[in-house]
Amino acid sequence: MLKLLSMDANSVIGVSIKGNVNTKDFDLVKNFIKEVEIHYEFLRIYVEIEDIEGFMLETLLKELEFTLTNFHRFEKEAIVIEKKWIEQIEIMRDIFVSSVKVEYFALEDKCKARCWILS
Repeated sequence: MLKLLSMDANSVIGVSIKGNVNTKDFDLVKNFIKEVEIHYEFLRIYVEIEDIEGFMLETLLKELEFTLTNFHRFEKEAIVIEKKWIEQIEIMRDIFVSSVKVEYFALEDKCKARCWILS
């Protein structure tokens, strides 16, 4: 399931991902980004990822990479995820667009991640 989160800045897209995610879910986010990006020079994205299996993580990251490469106006991305996945996804950091500043946070550091993405 994927849902949009309310953030404290209109230029920040907040997304919560739990369990299984399908193409329709990502289409919802992509369409929302298209609507928001016309109002701001740069966007930021905050993503909380919970309760996913390893094979789903790879699919999820490929979809996020597609989103970021097609929305070049992102300047920052905060990814909040279980500690056990942080090291593995940091290895794949190269799949993200180099112009996007990406930081990873453990689930218990959601407040820290929100402060970072808003600063």
